[in-house]
This record gives sequence, C-alpha cells and structure tokens, in this order.
Amino acid sequence: MTGGHLRGRRVLVPRAGAWGERVRADLRARGADAVVAPLIGSAEPRDAAARDRAFAALAAGHYEWLFVTSAATIEQLRTHGVEVPPTTRIAAVGGTTARAVVDAGWEVEFVPAGASSAGALIAQWCAGRVPAGTGRCLVLRSDLAQAVVSDELEVRGYEVDVCIAYRTVGIDLPADVADDLRSGVIDTVLLTSLSVGRELRRQIGELPASTLVASIGPGTTRDGEALGFAVAHTAHTQSIDALIAEIDALVPEESS
Repeated sequence: MTGGHLRGRRVLVPRAGAWGERVRADLRARGADAVVAPLIGSAEPRDAAARDRAFAALAAGHYEWLFVTSAATIEQLRTHGVEVPPTTRIAAVGGTTARAVVDAGWEVEFVPAGASSAGALIAQWCAGRVPAGTGRCLVLRSDLAQAVVSDELEVRGYEVDVCIAYRTVGIDLPADVADDLRSGVIDTVLLTSLSVGRELRRQIGELPASTLVASIGPGTTRDGEALGFAVAHTAHTQSIDALIAEIDALVPEESS
C-alpha cells in the first residue's frame, strides 16, 4: 500500500522565505512535522552596483528575454521592488521556478519539457530560434551557479548580459535542530542543492543510517553522494513539489 509515508515524520526544510513556507504547508497537509531551518541564505553580491544597474535596465524594458534558473532569483527581484515589464518574456528552468514567477505576478513564456536543468532550458529554447531579431537577453543567477545559459547564448551569437543577483551564504542551524539531526529525531532531509549538502555536511557530519535523505534531482544526488550522504530517493522531475509527493508515495521497502 502506497501513500501517506510522510505522516508522522519530522522533515528538515533547508530554506526559509516564501519557498520554505510553501513546502511547510505541503508537508503539514500530508501529516508531517516540517522543521524549517535554513542552511543557506542570500546576501548582497560583491558588485551590488552592477546588480542595481541590471535590475534598473530590466525594469526599464531593455531586455527582450529574461532567463531565471531558481526561485531565489525571483525573491531577489521582489525584495528590490523590480517589476518585469510585459514586453520582457521570461524563460524559467523548471516548474518550481516558473511557479515563483507566476506568484510574483508575471507570466512565463518558456519552460523546458522534461528534466529541469540549465542545459535543457537553453537547448530547447534555442531550438528553432536564431539571434537575429531575438533582442537582448538577461541571465540572472547566484555567484555559485554555473554559467551554462549565458555561455551557450554567447556561443550561439545572442546578445546577452549576466547579472549576479545575490551570493549564497551558509546559515548555522539552531542547536536543537542540529541535535535532532544527529540523533535521528529529524528523520527526513530534503536535499535541494549542493550548497545545502555542503552546509549539512559541515555542520552535522554523518547523518544516522535511519535518516531518509531525499534529493531534488540527479545532479544534487551525485553531489550529495560525493559528500558522503546515502540518498534514498531522487525526484523524477526535479521539483520540490514532485519530491514531496514521491516521498509520500514510497512503500516501506524503498525508504528503509
């Protein structure tokens, strides 16, 4: 019998903000005890002036296309009061990021089919398009994100600017949360990025063998395993919504 596997489990939600609250609500609806304790957060980029210039140009309608590869990027736009004009079309890396765009009040023009990855985004977006007449593109990303989208656009001859919208920084867990992770009281961990995995490893070390570590996608699973985590489940469609639904549908043998 499948379904309801999350009921009664204590789940670490490693990011706060609107994303964390949405994940908490989903987990609670499934009977889980969601522990929102961010392991990473956003800080000012090293060149804040360049960020501000890019944000101003975006708001002024200087870009035909905006590429976003994380919900955190959308949070930065909202935090700084940036409105994406209707003349700027938005390409999002996947469903979770697209949902953040819609929640911010903007429309999403393009989301790649299948796996959510920067490679899939740019490969599918470029199919059937040529640089001539496309207009200037803006790629927003964190300081740690790879330059897959911008590099590919540049190689193919598109006009592109890159904006480092924020820095990813580690956040120390509260002592009680750290203790609950080490003891296995928190028995489920959502592994959502390499940065989260690094902080978890730095602060906690090895997790108990009984802890279910669930990853948002194959890349994150590879990163997590390289850090020494035993990943029990990897989301099939690389979104947090899918990950939670899949964990809830696990049969006991899959999660032991």
